[in-house]
Amino acid sequence: MPDARPPGGTCYYLSHLLGTKVFEDGEASAWGRLRDIGFAGSAAYPPAVSLEVAARKNGARVLPWSAVVEFSTRGIRTRRTDEPAPPADFWVRRDVLDDQVVDLSGAKVRRVNDVQFLYAEGRLVPAHVEIGVYGLLRRLGVARPVVALLRWLFDYTLKERFVTWRHVQVVSPGGSPGGVRLSAMANRLADLHPAELADILEELGTKERQALLRTLDPETAAGALEEVTPDVQRTLLTQEEPGKAADILEEMPAQEAADLLRELPDPEAQRIISRMETEAAEDVREILAHEDESAGSVMSTSCIEAAPDDIVADVLEAIRRCAEEVGVFNIIYVLDEGRRLVGVASLRELFAASPDARIGRLMTTHLLKVGPDARLRELARLFAKYGLRAVPVVDERGGFLGAVRLKDVLNELAPLIKE
Repeated sequence: MPDARPPGGTCYYLSHLLGTKVFEDGEASAWGRLRDIGFAGSAAYPPAVSLEVAARKNGARVLPWSAVVEFSTRGIRTRRTDEPAPPADFWVRRDVLDDQVVDLSGAKVRRVNDVQFLYAEGRLVPAHVEIGVYGLLRRLGVARPVVALLRWLFDYTLKERFVTWRHVQVVSPGGSPGGVRLSAMANRLADLHPAELADILEELGTKERQALLRTLDPETAAGALEEVTPDVQRTLLTQEEPGKAADILEEMPAQEAADLLRELPDPEAQRIISRMETEAAEDVREILAHEDESAGSVMSTSCIEAAPDDIVADVLEAIRRCAEEVGVFNIIYVLDEGRRLVGVASLRELFAASPDARIGRLMTTHLLKVGPDARLRELARLFAKYGLRAVPVVDERGGFLGAVRLKDVLNELAPLIKE
């Protein structure tokens, strides 16, 4: 794997580099001091591309890294150049030091107390971030005496705590120009479990949280959003652009999306719904039309449907195509031409049947069903009495609306039971 390890070279710490004198090559007097270093690129260890120097005259200047002739803590020498500095994806002092970053190796949010670099063959790359107390002591210039004192008094060795840079995701919404580009590691964030990603979002500050969410594809963002607390859900959705929020909600089951939208002010919710695709918006509106704590408010509209004349092979193939989108998976709801519910069949029955068998010959017509206004406590009693995992919801003419899953009823009732 390329860039799996930081390259070799001379080790420097940001705490030691900041304020280093900057000289023009061949001159004995410094013309400024180092203020920040900009990095760019999608490599695991991106190279420095720019320097920000606090000049003795004319304020701050930004130079391209190609202008650097010599680099060390004793002094930085630069050559004159009219070459513009390339844009940096992030600046270590402004966007990393004393800020929050995501440690992808442990799915944790870390506060950065120092940054370690490696310099070799004219290239400077970040190697590690220091997340322990040692980094703070180094910046204060008292690391060695404090470490020695702790060892002498308490026989305790204070160690450095590093996170390798390739596991670091910068999430500061700053950057120059145009903000930090976070997309380089978005695919690595997508590999995290939604619960881990939710924990990270909850630990971040509001701006960092929003910046991180915007790097995620809608499917990954939807998974994480389902796991975070309601307060964080509200914050993220209300601060997100309605089109992006709509894309995220379209990746959720309609019932989950409706639950999130109920937490928002109605005008904001309607703005998001208006940007959703027609079919998804209709499903969400149908659920929102029902009262809270009713079957209609928690039902899933993504169910497996079939007609009595469909054959088993065709239904199984349809299930394979839409498996990831189905909310109620193990039951097939059989509908007539008017979309009235006439029977149900289990997935187990389909697997046991001949591929050319008609669904109408396999289905059960003795059905337990409820209306959309049925209360959750009533549903809980039905689940407990009959040992069901899902109950179909029909309108007054028997038209199929969706199905309520046992887990959705329990999720809704759990807070009420605690109270």
